[in-house]
Amino acid sequence: MQLRLESRPVGDVVVFQCHGRIVTGNEVFTLHSQVGGAIEKHGDVVLQFNNVEFIDSSGLGALMRLVQAARAKGGDVKLCGVPENVRKVLEMTHLLAQFEVYDSLEEAITAAYLGSRYSRGKAGDARPRMLCLYASTDVCAFLREILCNAGFNALTTTAIEDAPILLKATQAKIVVLSSKIQYLRGKPIHQALQEVVPSVQFITLDETFASQDPGQAAEKLFGEVNKLVPAAG
Repeated sequence: MQLRLESRPVGDVVVFQCHGRIVTGNEVFTLHSQVGGAIEKHGDVVLQFNNVEFIDSSGLGALMRLVQAARAKGGDVKLCGVPENVRKVLEMTHLLAQFEVYDSLEEAITAAYLGSRYSRGKAGDARPRMLCLYASTDVCAFLREILCNAGFNALTTTAIEDAPILLKATQAKIVVLSSKIQYLRGKPIHQALQEVVPSVQFITLDETFASQDPGQAAEKLFGEVNKLVPAAG
């Protein structure tokens, strides 16, 4: 079966669901092209191996090159859901210890935010951490830029289902969300996220936030944030 990669961003980490065989030829080329491109742009990558059937020597070499490239940038390539046959190959080649391997995707993403034990790791960032949830990519870009430029460590996502993973990984103190987001997995959004971080604070944006004057919208948001920062610190 040819290698097929399905990618999606989870915050600042790119997750690849791998299907098929990682072997010499087009498969290794695909791996280098897609995963290598994500490393260049983001630094941290998680490869889900649940559906990987086989990996040959060329495939292992490609993985090692990608890992080295990521760690040189201060990121990493983490593996999760590694099948027993692939794990056995890693053990027999004495390469298992060269990777960070996790049972679940959530564990791998959390580890990515903590930094690799093999790389120089994440630099300390004392800025207040915030998570922004909004269905629009453009609004997310706006929120991230204005909040980061104002001195906050802001992470955004349009994938509401990823919010608990990102909140657990970053331990954000404030969540900024669209008023249209009211439920997550059948629970009120506030309740669902407080089950992950009980002390998290919330700011709900107006329904018209996306079409408001940017300056006025930013000013109002900063006012709400500044009310919560002392309590959230």
